Amino acid sequence: MELQIIKNENKELMIEFQSGDLTMPDLIASELLNNSDVEFAGVTKDHPEVGKPVLVVKTNKKKAMEAVEKALENIDEQFAEIKKALNKK
Repeated sequence: MELQIIKNENKELMIEFQSGDLTMPDLIASELLNNSDVEFAGVTKDHPEVGKPVLVVKTNKKKAMEAVEKALENIDEQFAEIKKALNKK
């Protein structure tokens, strides 16, 4: 998956996803909203057909990049639980 970091400041991060698909950025934004240190997490896209989605993250205390890394760890754990549950059946 190709990404471009547009903005990487202490408490603000913007990541552009080269694919036009919103699935991954929306999943990450949704998980970020479970973190009390995250002030804002959302996805923007200039144009529905040709624009590239941009994940925007703003935090209160922690670094925005650390919040994204934690969200990705949580998502990975959730998928591992799903895989484990499916393998039991």
